Amino acid sequence: MIGLGLDDPEVAEMLNRALQVIDGPVEDYWNEFLEARNDSEASELAWLHEAMPHGPVDITGVVAVGLETAYSCLNQISYIIQNQVPTSPVVLQTLLRAALVGSARTLFVLLPTDPDERAERAHKVVARDTESGRQGLEQFANFEGMQAFAAPQDLVETLGKHRRELWPKGNPPGDGRIVEGMSAVMFEALELAGMGEELGHDILKDHVTWLWNTYSGIAHGYFWPRLLLTISGDRRVPGDFPLDLHQVATATHMALLSALSRMEPGSALTTDPIRGG
Repeated sequence: MIGLGLDDPEVAEMLNRALQVIDGPVEDYWNEFLEARNDSEASELAWLHEAMPHGPVDITGVVAVGLETAYSCLNQISYIIQNQVPTSPVVLQTLLRAALVGSARTLFVLLPTDPDERAERAHKVVARDTESGRQGLEQFANFEGMQAFAAPQDLVETLGKHRRELWPKGNPPGDGRIVEGMSAVMFEALELAGMGEELGHDILKDHVTWLWNTYSGIAHGYFWPRLLLTISGDRRVPGDFPLDLHQVATATHMALLSALSRMEPGSALTTDPIRGG
């Protein structure tokens, strides 16, 4: 078993709480999402889809992939830990990083109560996704060795046209600026879930910053995260992994609630907050 500092009863309890969130509400709301996604008539998510320029990438797909990524990665972390599957820390950490990004992208678009803000953010994330695809496929179109995987030129052109329709004022905001927004909305979601009251608001704000930067460094294979404080004594596991897991699991719980709230019939252009759960 990877050393996570579980000799400390408080750390062990936090890990247990994190796994309960994953195996409880995250699992339950993911199944509810699967049932509801084909029956969202007159919903906010359907309105966003219809109000935006149509193309190969759309907001319903972006939300679905973000939630699937977050759910699947957390589900795998839970399985590895509870079944003591032999692995290394970086496997759990990269799964957690993917779950963090997937849940935060959904929260970034769907958590706000202002419908205009949701629409603007939806345009941002779809434009960024589309531009990323255009850049990749433009290179694939020139393949000579792997010609079977060469991208059709008309698809490259369609992605370029779609991106310009989504974001006509130049290149869409880069990943860095969108991540800043996702970090802020992650804090909002965890506050809404009561984590600010439990940990302290300043601690929660700092912890969100820690999550984004530390797990980005780990996922990129950087050395510097090993310079950080670790509660386990293992430099490969900076910080407090059980607490990190609990925060990302809670954020995913909130992301699923935000999606379900914006998929409810009659929720188009709502100014209501997301439902509790």
